[in-house]
Amino acid sequence: MLLRFLSFVFLSYLFFAILKFLLSWGKRQRGLRSQERSTETEEMVLDPQCRSYLAKDEAILRSGRYFCSDECAKVYLARGKENDEGAGMKDREGGTSL
Repeated sequence: MLLRFLSFVFLSYLFFAILKFLLSWGKRQRGLRSQERSTETEEMVLDPQCRSYLAKDEAILRSGRYFCSDECAKVYLARGKENDEGAGMKDREGGTSL
């Protein structure tokens, strides 16, 4: 009877020790993966319209520039075209453009 009880206690301890090891091993692996991700750096780009930085892989590329949204791209590019057209008119009128 005592031998059965001791065997039960020993097997229970062994079971929980293995279970604890497996659970802590999984946490360690997740921690290592997150450390690996945090050491990788992403290239950041500046949105010329709203002046915010964002990851290059999340940015929208339009006319050789990176934007955070289609709206910023449309506003900036429309403003750029207006400035280009205005500069062309100044040249024709005899003014100088920078």
